[in-house]
Amino acid sequence: MFQKINDWLQRSSHNPSTGTVSSKNFNSSISSVSKTQNSSELEAPVISNIITSINDLSMNDTKSLINSAKDSAYETEIDVYGFINILPYELSINVLLQIDDIHTINKISQVSHKWNELANDNTVWHNLYEKRWGCLPDPIERRKIHNYKYLYKQRLRLNKNWVNLDITPKCISGHDDSVYCVQFDKNIIVSGSRDKSIKFWDIKTMECIKVLKYHKGSVLCLQYNDKIVVSGSSDSTLIVWDFKTGEVLKILSGKYGHVAPVLDVRFNDKVIVSCSKDCTIKIWDLESGNLIRTLNGHRAAVNAIHIYGDEVVSASGDCTIKLWNINTGECIREFIGHLRGLACVQYNGDIIASGSNDHTIKLWNAKTGQLIRTLSGDEGHKDLVRTLAFDNERIVSGSYDQTIKIWDIKTGKLLKDFKNAHGSWVFNVQMDASKIVSASQDRKIAIWDFTGDIHDVDTFLK
Repeated sequence: MFQKINDWLQRSSHNPSTGTVSSKNFNSSISSVSKTQNSSELEAPVISNIITSINDLSMNDTKSLINSAKDSAYETEIDVYGFINILPYELSINVLLQIDDIHTINKISQVSHKWNELANDNTVWHNLYEKRWGCLPDPIERRKIHNYKYLYKQRLRLNKNWVNLDITPKCISGHDDSVYCVQFDKNIIVSGSRDKSIKFWDIKTMECIKVLKYHKGSVLCLQYNDKIVVSGSSDSTLIVWDFKTGEVLKILSGKYGHVAPVLDVRFNDKVIVSCSKDCTIKIWDLESGNLIRTLNGHRAAVNAIHIYGDEVVSASGDCTIKLWNINTGECIREFIGHLRGLACVQYNGDIIASGSNDHTIKLWNAKTGQLIRTLSGDEGHKDLVRTLAFDNERIVSGSYDQTIKIWDIKTGKLLKDFKNAHGSWVFNVQMDASKIVSASQDRKIAIWDFTGDIHDVDTFLK
């Protein structure tokens, strides 16, 4: 079998399209191993060199290596066992950690009993899970020991539910006017309304458990974590509240504050970023509440913002999207392509998704400014795209056409269309791995739960 692998490595090292320098390194290293009868005889520098070479292999090289092993398995089981027995277990696992394709892992598991053991190692499935969906969002869950193959399969089942399950939403009524904004986690929903209140709801019982009142106008936007709630209002102020007690901690307004309704707000562990109908974006120190800087550049209301790391993306009624450096205030890039004003924007560090009054959703490459695709046409929205959310699997959008749509983020294909999702305009949608929560002018909050009969879904949730 080593000869087969060496032959492949020799070929790949002379093939510019598939070969890499690491293939040559691996060739040299594996030749050393092939002369050794068991792993205990391997010298530490040799093992280190092999590990480095394996880590440097490209995805195509790794798959070719695995296929060489599989081809050899059909000729003699001893060859494969010899290959595995010579390499330390951890090194064999290292090979599989280079792969993010479940079909390749399943193929590997059929090579032999030993390969099957490796392909079912929890480390391999933990790696597969995190490459596709990221780490578990709840720090408590991350510290637990999980069967990641089981979690991976449960997550795949949950993905299918997003497409195949017929959903009847559960609705919360309790606000006295339009509900403009929502955020939720596995335990609560927090909503802001034109009735000037912020309400906390138990997500399971759907009962109101807390009410915050201080704003003199509509609560247009909010964000919370386990310590604070930050809200923005048509009264042109931002309020920082204590999450547990509901006490008002700070009011961000006055001489350096916004002079028109605050339309969106986001914060991280350092700053609060807000945007307004006054065409500005303001960056505030989270701890002190002091204004750090004002970002000018938009020529109309800044309707939405989203933070990722040290960057903030903004969407405006002037038909443009701008990407800014929070620390310097520099405008990094401008995205032009929408034909009418923008209402919503989301950003994950790589992709920017935007929704507009031109009835379209656009996906942009944040690094280059290039338009990736436009979601529109016969299956698209028929009115203003007011809100959207996305992850690495799908996009959820809500519109003044009263629909909520789910799209495949990789292909742009429409997966699900909830017509008449609300009795009026959809103002906000938020999502996690198992559900959508939406807010509307009809005064209702709707919960769209795709869990079905899947167990342990809370493991995937924040």
